[in-house]
Amino acid sequence: MNRGQNTIEHWNEKHIRQYGVNEPYNFSKIDANPYSYDNAASKIIEQNHDEITNKSLLEIGCAVGYFVSYLKRYVIPSWKIEGWDFSPSGINAAIEKNKDIPELKFQQRDFLLNPVEEDCGIICCFETIEHIEEGANYKALDNWLEHCEYLILSTVDTEDDCFGEHISHYKIDTFAKKGYDVVWSSLLAPIQMPNGIYHYFINLLKGKL
Repeated sequence: MNRGQNTIEHWNEKHIRQYGVNEPYNFSKIDANPYSYDNAASKIIEQNHDEITNKSLLEIGCAVGYFVSYLKRYVIPSWKIEGWDFSPSGINAAIEKNKDIPELKFQQRDFLLNPVEEDCGIICCFETIEHIEEGANYKALDNWLEHCEYLILSTVDTEDDCFGEHISHYKIDTFAKKGYDVVWSSLLAPIQMPNGIYHYFINLLKGKL
């Protein structure tokens, strides 16, 4: 399976170098940036969590656990929440940062080799699907949708390979055109590239449950 630069070793080192494994969370960044995926996703969850039957949430590609920790502490504290990442440094940091809430679970897991098996109310996946090659990306997406009521998915609309990390590419209407049930979508933060302005974007997809 081709993963470009997206090996466990690459992301293990990147989390240590860039993602603040030894720094405390700064949750104020979520409210401060209305164009971030975690701001948009947390508002979706806050405004609609009563409509979800299965009070559980899984974040795939959770890195150091920042978003799920915020949700557990401030948005849906009574829900069962779990985060997955295939980077040992990310998951070890997430566990360490959340020792005060042991009911928040983390798992080192490669979701391409070990897909979702349990049903959830919501699955979140941010800035991850572009790291999965064509073919495997939609197989993973189909697996997630089979096991959730809603999927909150964010990615980017550039075609830049990001030093070999981005190996599949999307536009804001890609998932609707592929036949997925897109409930809502929005552009997020702009990205200034040499050939123009691109964006992060977010889609809310209806799952099969």
